Formats: sequence, structure tokens, C-alpha cells
Amino acid sequence: CDEDGSALRGMRIREDLRGRGLSKLLLAVWLRLCLEAGLTPRTRTINKPLLSLSLAAFGFAPTNQRGMLVRVSAAKRARDCVRSTSAHAPGRTAYIRTAFEAPDAATLRAAVDRQLRHGNLELGVPPAALRRALTLRGGCGACTPKRRGRRRPLPC
Repeated sequence: CDEDGSALRGMRIREDLRGRGLSKLLLAVWLRLCLEAGLTPRTRTINKPLLSLSLAAFGFAPTNQRGMLVRVSAAKRARDCVRSTSAHAPGRTAYIRTAFEAPDAATLRAAVDRQLRHGNLELGVPPAALRRALTLRGGCGACTPKRRGRRRPLPC
């Protein structure tokens, strides 16, 4: 992801917490943070149909023709999903094996506001600090300060 974007690589929610709308809430918070920081939200390849549906609820669209349209089911792996021939087929369908592109900022802001029920999300940091936090790359090793040429590990 470039310096003007923040990339979603995936999401994992414990099975006992699923079905409560947490993925949409967490996506809405991430998207609000991106909007406040002036970053373009992007995704890497998404292989989870329910996450794909959540992204679609915010106006995201698949970016390539290699994506696969599948029926949403309880399948835990992409290879176990059943292909769908149409996005308008009966039942819910979602794209997997594709990255997604965000809608324009106004559409995205409206979708985030709806999900957060127009509630305020008070941020205690300036946009520049938020940008730095949202664009870290390389996992925990990338955020460890260097000391005399070596990285000192921080708790993850």
C-alpha cells in the first residue's frame, strides 16, 4: 500500500463472537480513522465471503476480474465455497479472491455514519499521528525502535 493508503489484510473474529455485527463495527471504526487521517482505505486479497459482504455494505467493489463470486455459506475455506453464476442469484453472494476498492469519500463517510449511527468517535491524536499508526508495514518488527543498530522488541 502506498503512503496515502491504509490496507486491510483481513479480519479474525472468534467464533463465539460472530453474528453480532462486530466486523461491520470494526470496519466502520477503521474507515473513520482512515477518513480522519486523509488516507485511502484499501484491501489486500479478501478470501472471506462475510468480510466481502461487510465491505460491500460500505460501497467497496471488487477490483479485478479474477475474483470468484460465491454463495455465502458456513464454509471456512475459499476452496469449500460454492461458485455462483450471478450476483443476483437467490441467497447471498459475495466476491472472494480479489482486492476491493473504496467508493468516493462522500459515499464512504455516509456509509460509516450509518453504521456508527451518527455517533461521534473522539480521537485524541492529531491526523499526522493517526496516519503513521495506520500505515505501519511489516508487523511488530517494523514498529520497534532501533538501538545501536539492533531492534529492541516491543510488546505486541
